[in-house]
Amino acid sequence: MTTSDDTLPDIPGRQWVDGSCHCENVSFSIALTTNLTICMCNCGICYKSGHQELMMPEEFFVLHRGQEFLKPYRFGTKVADHTFCVVCGIMPFYRPRSHPEGFFSVNARCLESLDFADSIEYAEFDGKNWEQAIAAGQHKLTE
Repeated sequence: MTTSDDTLPDIPGRQWVDGSCHCENVSFSIALTTNLTICMCNCGICYKSGHQELMMPEEFFVLHRGQEFLKPYRFGTKVADHTFCVVCGIMPFYRPRSHPEGFFSVNARCLESLDFADSIEYAEFDGKNWEQAIAAGQHKLTE
């Protein structure tokens, strides 16, 4: 979902949290519950960039501005659509290989705050061995 204004739909049981890349040219909001699961992946790109995944259905994600600053990067199977800000180099979110349609993997480190959360579970994901980890059910969606 993309919106140019700050009107966000009311979603029962969720609250909107703002996020951005480092230079703030890319700005977005996501609707979260108070019980979060953050996936910690050890694949090369997530590990090296510090991406901490909140896997969100598309209807809980709003891009406010900055599409023109996002540069795609695809590697390996070329299914995942990693997006980086061309100004600051941060990957605030991307379309994941596990759910290439209808979901975003949002970097929890790009959010203003998670202080509202009642609980945060950190789940390990063996992205170095992606196929086996998916088959074993290691990949967790955010509530």
